[in-house]
Amino acid sequence: MNRFIFSLSLLPLQFFAGLAASSAQAQEGDMFPSKSAALQRAKHLKCSGVFQMGDQWMPCHDFSAYQKAIKNEK
Repeated sequence: MNRFIFSLSLLPLQFFAGLAASSAQAQEGDMFPSKSAALQRAKHLKCSGVFQMGDQWMPCHDFSAYQKAIKNEK
């Protein structure tokens, strides 16, 4: 019984670890030191705006829009 409860307690950690891994893969080449560089990439991705992640900039107005844009990129 204790093993079962312990296994269940790990599920949220496994879920969030998976999210972090997919986010890191998506961001790999699209984090820029300047807002203007991120804006150029946003034009290429056909999205608008940029957003800040720490001291870096990413294309599109938020991460959700960025994910949609990179899915549509060919």
